[in-house]
Amino acid sequence: EIENSMSDAMDVDFSSLDIEQINIKSAGNDCVDFSYGNYKIDYLIASNCGDKALSVGEKSKLTLNKIIASDSLIGIASKDSSVVDVHKATFKSLDICLEAYKKKQEFDGGIINFSDMECNYKKQEILYDKKSLISEQY
Repeated sequence: EIENSMSDAMDVDFSSLDIEQINIKSAGNDCVDFSYGNYKIDYLIASNCGDKALSVGEKSKLTLNKIIASDSLIGIASKDSSVVDVHKATFKSLDICLEAYKKKQEFDGGIINFSDMECNYKKQEILYDKKSLISEQY
């Protein structure tokens, strides 16, 4: 559990982790940021994130059972050859619920697969570039 972080609340790189629960309240930037690894999360609650509730990048693979994210800019972002599989997502008061893109030249785009999503957004439900994919198939 993390509260009132000035920048990224939780930033994990080059790891292989299986996490039961993360609860983040108020971060100046991303609530959770994963890079270069393999990750499994059973339950993520993120609110008042300055940017993304969950950011996954640089060839990472993340499996997420359930996320509840609110009052942030972006719910989940997958970028730079990363794959995010989400079973259940509930998003409240976000600008964008799901976003996938290529940010760095040496990578491809991002992929998000989801099966059950409730999305309350201000600007756009999903956003992805030509190198990326967001699909409801998982």
